[in-house]
This record gives sequence, structure tokens and C-alpha cells, in this order.
Amino acid sequence: MTTFKLSEPTVFADLNKAEGKEANHERSEISIKTLKYKHFRSVVQYPEADQMHHLMRIMTDLSEDDIGELTPNDAAGISHLIFDAMKEYMKLGQHIMKGIENPK
Repeated sequence: MTTFKLSEPTVFADLNKAEGKEANHERSEISIKTLKYKHFRSVVQYPEADQMHHLMRIMTDLSEDDIGELTPNDAAGISHLIFDAMKEYMKLGQHIMKGIENPK
């Protein structure tokens, strides 16, 4: 797990409640989980347009309401982390496909 620095202090009411913090507690960073293969597998059940949203929720452990409190800059930053993880996963898929298409 790593931390993600938020572009501005943000209140996440549900996370604060879950952690026993005051309702108006502001955070300047949040914990981010590393995405795993199981996470990519789990989001295929959702429409493609919703998959990024669900991956963001998995990475941040934020509730539906809390994730809506992210600034556009922060949402973009977390999305960038997801795209980076997906890129590596897709490289593996491309390598496998090349092996299938061009067996030795």
C-alpha cells in the first residue's frame, strides 16, 4: 500500500466514520492499494463505462459518496495509476497473443 497526496484537503465522511474520526476531518493524503489480477477480473462484470470507477473504489477503499468528493485533479491522478497498472497487464496479453499467432 502507498499514499496518494491529494491536491487539496478533502473530507471523506464515510471513511472518517469508519475510522472513528470527526465528521469534518480533512485529509491531505489517502492510502492506495496496489491493483492485482483479481481486481481486473472482478470489474469485467460492470459495463465498460463503469469499470474505471470501480477500480478507483478498489484502490482507495472509498465509498460511493466519498469517491465523489475527489477533485477532478485527484480523480485523474488515481486514474493515471490505474492506467499504468493496466498498461503492464496489457503488455503481457500482447506478448501472449504474439506467441499464439507466431508459434515457433
